[in-house]
Amino acid sequence: MTERKRAEQYKRTLNAELDHRVKNVLATVRAIMAHTSDGSSDDFVARLDHRIESLARTHELLSESKWRSVPLLEIIRRELAPYSVRNTTINGPDLTLKAGAAEAVAMVFHELATDAAKYGAFSSRTGRIAVVWRWLRNGSPDRFVIEWQEIDDPPVRTPSRSGYGTSIIRELIPFELGGAVELSFAPGGTRCRLEIPGEWARRTAGVARVSRPTN
Repeated sequence: MTERKRAEQYKRTLNAELDHRVKNVLATVRAIMAHTSDGSSDDFVARLDHRIESLARTHELLSESKWRSVPLLEIIRRELAPYSVRNTTINGPDLTLKAGAAEAVAMVFHELATDAAKYGAFSSRTGRIAVVWRWLRNGSPDRFVIEWQEIDDPPVRTPSRSGYGTSIIRELIPFELGGAVELSFAPGGTRCRLEIPGEWARRTAGVARVSRPTN
């Protein structure tokens, strides 16, 4: 009887967790649809499709890990994979992100990569992108930083209005994870700095994993 009760309790816990995650996914999809509706119908369909594809990629990673945690390196690689990436460097220590952080970081990187493909480094033959991350030291709380830097891309202009993509980049990490974001449209290339509390990550090894520049 004890084993049966444990099995039933485990089943109830799994069902509750699944119900919670499905509701979260549906809420995210509804928010994406509501905020992607500006512009022509063709543009709406394309942008909506790309954003849902990004969400699906992250959920595939989380499913493979049984919703525990996923490598930050793999999240970034998958978000950059749809583009013909040239001269891209990805560098940082091994760490994995918990489910909530993985979803938020993936959404931010999707918007950064989309903007780079339209207006930035991915739209230029000479453009380069560097993504690096590190743990903060020197007495700082347990936090880590992820930095996105575009180099030698077309001249950058600050957007006249903040669209949904820019709002995601600036607001999602602070709202969902209690972190901080600095986004600047510098003349030399867009820069984005994400600072995230360490509770959302797990250190997995001391040796850095590096994706070398590709041509």
